Amino acid sequence: MKRTILTVIALAALSITAVRAQELQTIPISPSPAPGSPGTATPTPYPQISPAPLPKVGPGSGGPPLVPIEMPSPPSKDQPVPGLEQNPPRGKPPGG
Repeated sequence: MKRTILTVIALAALSITAVRAQELQTIPISPSPAPGSPGTATPTPYPQISPAPLPKVGPGSGGPPLVPIEMPSPPSKDQPVPGLEQNPPRGKPPGG
């Protein structure tokens, strides 16, 4: 008896889902979008511009050689840094 009831319920559920699936398939097809409406590509009235080619690297690239740049060295340890105040080292405060 229980199997019969479960079979009837399962068949009813399948038939209901089949009817709903047929309803979903009968969706009307929307008309073709008009030019310029949202979601459509806009035609470009100007020609596409390609990026400029990168310059060649190495000897014989055609341009004048670059002048070498002198790299500054860091100050030595005994040289004061400009703009920084030099405070004498203090001892520990009493009781600390």
